Amino acid sequence: MIEVKGVSKSYGAHEVLRQVSLEVEPGQVVAIIGPSGSGKSTFLRMLNGLEGFNGGSIRIDGHDLSVPRELQQVRRQVGMVFQQFNLFPHLTVGRNVTIAQRLVLKESKAAAEKRARRLLDRVELSEKWGSYPSQLSGGQQQRVAIARALAMEPKVMLFDEATSALDPELVGEVLDVMRSLASEGMTMLVVTHEMGFARNVADRVLFMDGGRIVADGPPGRLLDNPEDERLIQFLRRIGNHERSDPTPVSGAQPA
Repeated sequence: MIEVKGVSKSYGAHEVLRQVSLEVEPGQVVAIIGPSGSGKSTFLRMLNGLEGFNGGSIRIDGHDLSVPRELQQVRRQVGMVFQQFNLFPHLTVGRNVTIAQRLVLKESKAAAEKRARRLLDRVELSEKWGSYPSQLSGGQQQRVAIARALAMEPKVMLFDEATSALDPELVGEVLDVMRSLASEGMTMLVVTHEMGFARNVADRVLFMDGGRIVADGPPGRLLDNPEDERLIQFLRRIGNHERSDPTPVSGAQPA
């Protein structure tokens, strides 16, 4: 579904990504972890054409992102949910979820509304159809953002720290929607600091540092028995509070 080969990205003299390569199979859930500034968000934004790249190649479902006409197709097939909700504040929830269907997919009003209502029901917000974003909690706004992305019927969903702007008590309701998508076979790449989600939902975990993928493997191996010293230091620093096993990660010392 996703094929990245030797991708690099620079802003002037600052190299953000360095020869990143990755393959993701259909239906895989990949959690991406790493310190701030490691290139995680930039990498995610490149996968749906929000950021260009200086070298290498990216193909999504066979479409080459370096070809303009294929890039437009990719943008329709790849949904993205951001850290900030990015809803249109002057539009109701219903309009937020239907607008791209009408403008991009050229859906009829009736068809767009039918799909939007079904998706809002899925994220348990059907009663908020006529509400405005300012009348919703942060968790509700993020669930609307997920419904909006799903309305385009994407083949891939990208989540860029989708819970980091939420109050702790609201995180669970968004993660529940993401777990549901994963259980239904949606291909997902998730930049996250939620170690519990990475361990219990992801098929793979990528650890990025310094613009590179430093480690890539099953959650149990990378999170519970890491071998890379930089990864050990990262897990120690964030505390890895959601570990089900109270034993410290391999190579790390108890706090």
